This record gives sequence, structure tokens and C-alpha cells, in this order.
Amino acid sequence: MSNSSDCEQHPENTEQTETIPIADLEPSLALPPPPPEDEWRPIPEHTNVDASRFPFSLYGIIPVILGIFSLLLLMLCGFFGYQYFQSVQESQSKMKSFNQWNESFQNKDENFLQVQKALDQNKEILEWILNQNEYLTEALRELNAKQGDRCGPPLSHWVKYRNHCYHQTLKMVSWSECSDLCVSLNATFLNMERHRLMNIMRQLAVNHTWLGLSYHEEDNQWKWKDGSLPSLGLSLPEPSTDFQGKCVYANMYSVGTDNCTTSFSCMCEKPVC
Repeated sequence: MSNSSDCEQHPENTEQTETIPIADLEPSLALPPPPPEDEWRPIPEHTNVDASRFPFSLYGIIPVILGIFSLLLLMLCGFFGYQYFQSVQESQSKMKSFNQWNESFQNKDENFLQVQKALDQNKEILEWILNQNEYLTEALRELNAKQGDRCGPPLSHWVKYRNHCYHQTLKMVSWSECSDLCVSLNATFLNMERHRLMNIMRQLAVNHTWLGLSYHEEDNQWKWKDGSLPSLGLSLPEPSTDFQGKCVYANMYSVGTDNCTTSFSCMCEKPVC
């Protein structure tokens, strides 16, 4: 049996194997050097190492930002649109006001032209009336010159009216001296109101000529020298104590009052001879 077991044992391989290096068929890739040992630290549990979530969160913020900008842009467009609409309305309102003002100005211009035309026509009529007045005045002077002998010796500025002759003195004296001055002319100071007295004044073309009319303080009245009251046609002011020492003078178309001591011409009268 020992022989059989010996026969079954494999012969020992006494030959040494020779290691043959395998030539590198491809160049080796350069690998990065390992990090230093001090960087080999454990990763904290709270650190977010899932880097794939950051892009998704950024993509979600961009539409929100764009939406906000769009909303702001829309608000700005609305604001400027409202401002433009307001400016257009104001421009229309101003244009309407300007058109109304222009129409009013044109109407006033037309009215002015009509008034100017009417004034031109009235000016022509007035010139004709003035010419007629000059002609009538000259004719009246010639008539008075022819009738001067009926008022005594011919004197300048004598006018015959109905049954009296009237004269405006050339000499200027106070109101109290008018009586003596008229007597020196063989006449009397006008001491009562005659019919159509202002017509006589216009014919004589009087200017600041004393009449026999003054204020009486004792009865607060305007009175003629003969004691009669003046007519309302003379348009004298309402009597009051303020007119103390005032007398009445005549102009061509009106009467007035002044201090009796003022020197004016006098209105004298005498009956027709």
C-alpha cells in the first residue's frame, strides 16, 4: 500500500517559473495626486452635497424676477399712458378755450367795425350840424345888427329876444356891482327868470356871466333879485347853508355857483324901444 501511495504522489515541480513583464501597449493615464492627509475629513451631515438641486432653484427664481419686471413695466406704461391721456385732454380743453376766445375776438372786431362805421356816419352828421350852426349864428348876428336900433344905440353882444334886449358886459365885476354896471349901460341887472333863458344864453355865447340869482340864508332858498324862485329847468343844486355867500352865473349850456365876490361879466337887460 505504501507503494501505491507513493505512486500516486505527483512529482514535485522543481523548475522555477520565470516572470516575464508585460509591455504597456497603451500609455498610462495621468491621475491627479491624492489630496493631503489633512484634507481627508468626514463630510458634515448637514452639508448639502446634492449639487443638482441648485440649478432647479435658480430656474424657479428667474420667472419670478421676470414677472416682477413685467409688472413694473406694465405699471409704468399705465402711468405714462394716463399722463398722456391727461395732457391730451388738457390740450383739447385749451384749444377749445382758444377757439372760443378767437370767436369772441372776431365778434368784438365785427362790433368794433360796426361802431366805427356808425361813428363815421355820426361824424359826418355832426360836421353838417356844426356848419348849419355857424350859418345860423352868422344869420342871427346880421339880424341882430339890423334890429340894433330897437335896443337903443348899437352895442356889441346885444341880442333881442321877444320884447327885451340882452347884453353881456365886457367889464368883469363882482355880483353886487352888476346892478350899477348895468345902470351905466341904460339897462338893469337881469333880476327875474325870462322865458327860455338858456336860449338867450346860447345866442350870446355867454361864459361865466352873473345872473340876478343868489342864495338867501334866511329862508334857505335860491331867489332872483325880485324875490321869485328859479325854475327847475335851471338844474340848480339843492339849497343848503353850504351855499352861503354863493351866487349863480351862466354858461352857454348850463349854470353854476361861485363866491359872489368873484369877478365875472354881468347879464343886463332892457325893454325894446
